[in-house]
Amino acid sequence: MAKAYVRVCIEPGYEVKLKEKLSKEKGVLSAEITAGEQDMIVLVEANSYEEILNFVLTKIRKEQGVKITWTNFILNI
Repeated sequence: MAKAYVRVCIEPGYEVKLKEKLSKEKGVLSAEITAGEQDMIVLVEANSYEEILNFVLTKIRKEQGVKITWTNFILNI
């Protein structure tokens, strides 16, 4: 299994709605609102890194209020 932390920068006012929506998506292990460089950190698990990238591109980045994402893959070394 592949995992990644996806850091999400969100327009003000969309944080709670996005957290609730992403928390229900298959493969999302957690979605937490944060303070700092990003507004949310989402822990995603899938069969491959390619599936994670596809999820970020087709689900997270398409959500209203999302400004930018950064995907940090967790490496099993």
